[in-house]
Amino acid sequence: MIIIKKISIILMTTIIMGCVDVTARAEQGPQTIPLTAQAAVLIERSTGKTLYGKDENRGMYPASMTKIMTAMIALDYIKPEEFIVLGEELRQAPVGSSVAYHKVGETILFENLLRGLLIQSGNESACAIALNVAKRSKNVEDMDYDEAEKVFCDLMNNKAASLGAKNTHFANPHGFHEENHYSSARDIALFCREFMNNPLLSEIVSEKSFIGSGAGINYPEGSLTQEYNWESHNNLIKDGDEYYYSYANGIKTGFTSEAGNCLAASAQKDKIQLISVVFNSPEPGHWNDTKALFEYGFNNYGFRVIQSGKTFLEELVIDNPRLGEDKTLEVFSAKEFTQFLSDDEFSRIVRKITYNPDLLADNPDEELIADVTIIKPPIDMNQLLGTVTYSLDNTVLFEDDIVSTKDVLVRTRQSDIIYYWKSFKSTAFTEKYLPYWIGGAALVVGFIILMITLSVRRRRRSNSFSRYHFRSTL
Repeated sequence: MIIIKKISIILMTTIIMGCVDVTARAEQGPQTIPLTAQAAVLIERSTGKTLYGKDENRGMYPASMTKIMTAMIALDYIKPEEFIVLGEELRQAPVGSSVAYHKVGETILFENLLRGLLIQSGNESACAIALNVAKRSKNVEDMDYDEAEKVFCDLMNNKAASLGAKNTHFANPHGFHEENHYSSARDIALFCREFMNNPLLSEIVSEKSFIGSGAGINYPEGSLTQEYNWESHNNLIKDGDEYYYSYANGIKTGFTSEAGNCLAASAQKDKIQLISVVFNSPEPGHWNDTKALFEYGFNNYGFRVIQSGKTFLEELVIDNPRLGEDKTLEVFSAKEFTQFLSDDEFSRIVRKITYNPDLLADNPDEELIADVTIIKPPIDMNQLLGTVTYSLDNTVLFEDDIVSTKDVLVRTRQSDIIYYWKSFKSTAFTEKYLPYWIGGAALVVGFIILMITLSVRRRRRSNSFSRYHFRSTL
């Protein structure tokens, strides 16, 4: 049995269920959230991790959630502090669609044109953005609107693909219904994640309203301007509304008769930032669905410290260590690793420690415990010993190096002699052994006196014998 266990040691497999440095909340497995939406998704913003999905890759009509992409494309070409003169492109907004009530010939601060797009959900704001961006992208002074819209949609589709979208095609800048204009909950969530990384855009979609001059206070003298009073369509961020959600901070609503009620929303609680997208949910389902998704995310997920820096991993036994030195070597983690996980995922994490086989003892001492890892000298300080790996459902989440925290030298005859000599010096000349030294010294002195006395007696006898022998011969 011992031999079998030691063979397993040589194979370098140490598997430990669970992790360190985290107090997990009560375990709660995956749930099915009762949603009225036809398609939905919930992701964590910083990591992009999908927490919940319902037909999240299904192609759907996005309605005014399209304007999330429109705003991002706009800032790729036009600075927020620039002034834009609005023209006949405003009339290209589909009849009966949502408008921000801009005027032809009006001068507007581009930052506020974005507010008309995102707060008031103005379709003519989108048309103005599309024309001005298209002209900038082609470096021309004038362009037909139909051509500009095609150029702008190409920019939208290219950016969508660059962000990882798989089920999206934009045919206009505002989201008014077209059969060839579609996206998916997952793709819209990808766009939202990028969108919320822009400080200006994330600020605008958190605003409950905008009241003031469209051109701001430092507009060009003589410009045609007008005052606006826009109110957000996002009831989640409006205090006092029955659907208000205290952690919500954006993003964009959408509605057409074909798309139904749609909502791309974001919320932050402590350090956790979530993004949800729901498609085609009957009133008031898009508000309730979104709140249910957020509550599920906040209640079941969190950032877990899977490994802390300098965390003790295990203790290795040193094969035939030098006399007087440690018989074990403690190994520690080097880096910290945090992962956004549910309680159920956290409970399934597996830690595996693997050592370099060249460092393991070939013939470990039979008296050592059989289920420990035995490492052989020499080992240098900071030498790579192996790796520690954390996996979830056979997918590696993180891998870290394990290095030695000290030198481990080979035992030799010379090292034994040095050890014994040091041991003798450290113990022989202590107060404890003083009586022995006195007794020993007394014995030596007594022995010397005895030897001197015997020597004197021998001489006397020899001299006496010599005198007697001399007289007798006479």
